[in-house]
Amino acid sequence: MRRLLKMLRNTGRGLAALSPNCREASRLQSEALDHPLAPAPKLGLRLHLLLCRTCLRYGRQLRLLHEAAPRCADPAHPYPLPGPDLSPAARERLQKALRPEPKNPPGP
Repeated sequence: MRRLLKMLRNTGRGLAALSPNCREASRLQSEALDHPLAPAPKLGLRLHLLLCRTCLRYGRQLRLLHEAAPRCADPAHPYPLPGPDLSPAARERLQKALRPEPKNPPGP
């Protein structure tokens, strides 16, 4: 019986070593969208996702964005992204809105 418990403890340590932390799991999920993962990282990621609901939710959101982004770039999309046909006045308004505000306004 002790032998079995020891073997189970060692197996648990091995699985814990295989499972990445949340930061690494996020990176692996992003990487998996670009190309297939090697077997060991893929298994570790699956193990992590079984235990971590937050990373599982993050992966779903990441896949949704990955699938939606190309559709938004399509000119036939009902809400296309602004492109080169943006008017100079609109372009200036966007640039002004995106400029950082000065931290300390100049004094008199």
